[in-house]
Amino acid sequence: MPSDALTLGAALRAAREEAGLTVEQVSADTRIRATLVRDLENDQFASSMGTVYARGHVKAIAHAIGVDAAPLLQLFDAQVKDVDEEPTVTEVVTASAPVGFDGSAFAASAAALRPERRTPRWGAALVTAGAVLVGLVALGYTRGPSTPPVTALPGTPTPKQSEPAAVRTPAPDSVASKPAVTGAQLRLRLIGGSSWVSVSNATGTLFEGILRDGQFKDFRDPSRLKVILGNAQPVNLNCGGKDSGPAGGAGEVERYMCTAAGLKRL
Repeated sequence: MPSDALTLGAALRAAREEAGLTVEQVSADTRIRATLVRDLENDQFASSMGTVYARGHVKAIAHAIGVDAAPLLQLFDAQVKDVDEEPTVTEVVTASAPVGFDGSAFAASAAALRPERRTPRWGAALVTAGAVLVGLVALGYTRGPSTPPVTALPGTPTPKQSEPAAVRTPAPDSVASKPAVTGAQLRLRLIGGSSWVSVSNATGTLFEGILRDGQFKDFRDPSRLKVILGNAQPVNLNCGGKDSGPAGGAGEVERYMCTAAGLKRL
């Protein structure tokens, strides 16, 4: 990578050309669209749908062309100073233990703070169950024996018993049936992550924003619904009652169309 690269785009382009790879080859290896790769090489980050996704694209491209991602991310952070996107992705950093650190003493302290494991109190449970059983038996003796049935004397007219009501079977035409799915019915649920989402119909945008893990939204339209996902992996689409599972890979931008016939990738 040339040392005089002043922007992220110039550094990415120089590293890719030095590796002897084309934009299409990098796109096939990273599953990032070629247009997004070209935009990053031209220092255009808006098409990546946010700072978090753009950083992920830079890491993936650096891995594909065999260079260290840290200098590229430093260039990216220097160019993008106002980072206000939600939610923030937390990176887990593993640090080595300092010199002179006594691991055994730390483990002993942690073991002392660990709550004591308690065994089930079977004796108390058996005593409680026995008390309940004795109470039920005592309640039966208090009420006394059940009242015997009354036998009518000879010559006494037997009371007329009410006849059971006739059970009517509904006609086949009156049995309610489940209505068929009409139009576009879409449920969008986030599982294990967050993503920028846009849902629109033929007249305009119905929703646009970021959904987080565990959130979901329902949409209906007589004709069709168009969906754009900024991070397809945590998004689960259910069109017309059919669950699609994850809509794509991590950091991938995907587009779908939901109609009465089902879900279709655009």
